[in-house]
Amino acid sequence: MPDLGSNSAWLGGDGEGWERGAYYVRGLVSLAYETGDEMLIAKARKWINWTLDNQRPDGQIGPKTNDDWWPRMVMNWTLRDYYEATGDPRVIPVLTRYAHYLQDNLPKRPVAQWAKARAGDQIDTLYWLYNRTGEPFLLDTADILRRQANDWNHFFADLHGTKGDFRPTHGVNVAQGIKFPLEAYQRTGSDADRAVYLEAWEILRSRHGLPAGLWSGTELLASQATSQGVEMCSIVEQMMSHETALAVLGEPVLGDQLEQIAFNLLPGGTTKDFHQFQYYTLVNQPVAHGGPKGVYGFRDDHGNDLVPGPMSGFPCCCFNIHMGWPKYVQHTWMASPDGGLAAVAYGPTEVTTMLGGTSVTITENTDYPFSDTLHFVVTPEKPIAFPLRLRIPAWAVAPQVKVNGEKVEGEVRPGSFLLIARSWKAGDIVEAEFPARLGVIGAIRGSATLCRGPLVFSLRIGEKATAMKGTAGFEELAMDPITPWNYGLDLDPAAFETSVHLVRGPVPENPWWPDTTPIKLTVAARRLPQWGLAQAGYLADEVPESPAESREPLETVTLVPFGAQTLRITAFPLLRRSTDPARNRQ
Repeated sequence: MPDLGSNSAWLGGDGEGWERGAYYVRGLVSLAYETGDEMLIAKARKWINWTLDNQRPDGQIGPKTNDDWWPRMVMNWTLRDYYEATGDPRVIPVLTRYAHYLQDNLPKRPVAQWAKARAGDQIDTLYWLYNRTGEPFLLDTADILRRQANDWNHFFADLHGTKGDFRPTHGVNVAQGIKFPLEAYQRTGSDADRAVYLEAWEILRSRHGLPAGLWSGTELLASQATSQGVEMCSIVEQMMSHETALAVLGEPVLGDQLEQIAFNLLPGGTTKDFHQFQYYTLVNQPVAHGGPKGVYGFRDDHGNDLVPGPMSGFPCCCFNIHMGWPKYVQHTWMASPDGGLAAVAYGPTEVTTMLGGTSVTITENTDYPFSDTLHFVVTPEKPIAFPLRLRIPAWAVAPQVKVNGEKVEGEVRPGSFLLIARSWKAGDIVEAEFPARLGVIGAIRGSATLCRGPLVFSLRIGEKATAMKGTAGFEELAMDPITPWNYGLDLDPAAFETSVHLVRGPVPENPWWPDTTPIKLTVAARRLPQWGLAQAGYLADEVPESPAESREPLETVTLVPFGAQTLRITAFPLLRRSTDPARNRQ
């Protein structure tokens, strides 16, 4: 890819020198050092070394072809990740000199445009640096940035943008800006600043939320319509904001929300071999074709936003997407203020850290979220007492936790962190079981989405992919359904568990392939002939109002996890309406 070649301005050339190279390295560093892959590490170090070794005398870093603050915020975050992985002694001095450059230049060249919207990313790095050096000027510099940045506290009160500036309502900016009040909270200690994050999440979901874990933005906030989608950059940036918020707030509900995004939208927006992605991921999308700009009717419409490919939509997400999974893994474990460890999000991981001067490794073996059981093997280099916290998901039904086969005393309460304070020795095993019930998420026009635990379910649609332009194996794909998609579900959300059947199977190496996914649902449904395609066949019509009428034969349809489909129907019309207006909304 030319933008990542030796001519990149982030390698000293005269090629691309804005965000693309910086995005690429940010994800690459996390991926390389988490996997320990020497080839990836060598690739990452090439970019890191150029940045560290070519700082200018005034402290500026990065390409000489532009002086935009925004891409340097990305590279600052990348350098701190690299330092945490390697301890490279060059990093702290380089970041400190750059912080002096910020302090000297921000008063005469304040942040603007994208940097003004995303200044919280730079503030977070300044705090990170302060926690390692104690330099007071870093806090003063962060205060300058806070005063110059968008007033996100005010925006999140009503979601109204600034006149003449579209950027506050831009979905990716919202996903990054939501953590800005937390940066203020760490400085002010104000309860008002602390409250904004969770309050903003609720207002965004109530006005623009989609039943897959996030809100619409194509690219601007786009209401609750099932014909609107979520930009891939919004997905990975909101994951990182949630990871940051977990560290600051320690609220267990954030782990539930993070997992719903990670286990639905992230795999749902990519092909299952990760060779293509979609710029916008829709909850209802039974066809994927491209055309001229404006073909879908989105506010920002590039003509190929729904087409899986290596360069779908505007060329930002293709450079940013690969940070999603590595940064999720990077933040599954966190230190607790009392000298212990907390498991804040789940998956097969291993963490090694120093606790009280003793090296401790915890290995998590699990097929979660396709399994309800998690095993943690605790291996300290010598016996040591420390507190271990496990996030108990709010959706768990009668969760249980055992240590070496014995139930943990006290209440294992959904929606909380369970504290296990004891002396640990090598070979201790913690077993957690988080059973889940099937649930229904109410959506627009009375539609319903089925879920279980963090997983949201979509109709299993047979997919025909036609390779278009591109490199072999990484082509742009036109996709058509080869099975019907326009169904209404024959169930009553007030008593639906009797009419939905759960099918479990073995967990394969890649659980996202739809034919072999280890968990499926079957449910009765009828075709809705009146539900067809809009925008000249490029989109599905908005989901029909429930209750929907149909005289078609009753069929049994299969639903698979949202992430196991590229074409999908997720928000279904119902053939009869629930008497329960709450509809088990999640």
